[in-house]
Parts: sequence; C-alpha cells; structure tokens
Amino acid sequence: MTRFRQRFAQTEAIARKLDVVLAELASLRILLAEHGISTPRPLDEDYLTVQRFAAMNHISPEAVLSRIRRGKLRAEKRGGRWWVKCTVCTA
Repeated sequence: MTRFRQRFAQTEAIARKLDVVLAELASLRILLAEHGISTPRPLDEDYLTVQRFAAMNHISPEAVLSRIRRGKLRAEKRGGRWWVKCTVCTA
C-alpha cells in the first residue's frame, strides 16, 4: 500500500469517528434541552484556540491575549478558555 493510500485510509477512519462523535454530541444536546438544561451555542469552525492562532501567526499566546484585551482581536471565552474569531485563517 502506498503512503498516499495509507494516509487516505487514516483520514477516512478519522472522519468516520468524527461523524460518530458529532452525532453523539447532537443527541446529548437534545437530551439536555428536553430536561430544561441549556447549553452554549457551538462555536463555528472560524474560531481557533489562542495557542493555535498564535502558532499560525508566529506570535506568542501572551501577545494574542494582549490583543484580545485591547480589542484588536474578536474572541469569546468558553469554559474558561479563549477562542479567537478568525475569518481569513488557513489551517
């Protein structure tokens, strides 16, 4: 098996597992809602962790947090963790 085919098979396996996890998450949200427990709206794919955003932009996580505090970056805090809004990022 070529290296490309191995990578493709691995990617497909990960995609299948991700589909299962997302389906379970959706079911959990429905179950919680049925019992009157609200959950925060999910972040879309345009949000990155501070660490990931810093690595992609070759700056320190502290610099990212500083820009968030100064209002230079749009971000949301979820579960004690900052998520940076990134509309033009490429992962």
